[in-house]
Amino acid sequence: MLPSPPRTLRLLLALAVALAAWVWPVDSRDVVRAFDAPETAYGPGHRGIDISAPAGSAVVAPQDGTVRFAGPVAGRPVVSIEHAGGLVSSFEPVEPTVSAGDVVVAGEQIGVLLAGHAPGQPRLHLGARLHGAYVDPLGLLGVERPVLLPMAGTKLGRQARG
Repeated sequence: MLPSPPRTLRLLLALAVALAAWVWPVDSRDVVRAFDAPETAYGPGHRGIDISAPAGSAVVAPQDGTVRFAGPVAGRPVVSIEHAGGLVSSFEPVEPTVSAGDVVVAGEQIGVLLAGHAPGQPRLHLGARLHGAYVDPLGLLGVERPVLLPMAGTKLGRQARG
């Protein structure tokens, strides 16, 4: 029998699995509201992203995991999935086609998008938590935040020489 790897190596492997790029949960890539981290645990903010998609769209698991919850929260249908490395994804408003305890693989349908997240604008709210702390799902989807560059013709400060 082989000895188990050291704890540090196991943690690094779990983190690498957890941070593997997710698949998009709906066909659309149209993010209509960005992540806005709250300053405090109960402060204002937007703890996920909203993706524009038609009601009735299939919603799929972004990564392998186990369904942690599927049911109503404050009157809205929610599905959450526990992934490796302490990562949890959540989706609303989604009519679940899965139940708590179900094992799902990336790309497997977990529900159907319902109308109601934003009045008159069907959209999926996708949230992510790592060890209980909300994180921006865009990074997990392999999308980096844009970097603003100066407009053409504007004068830049000192240029680095090298």
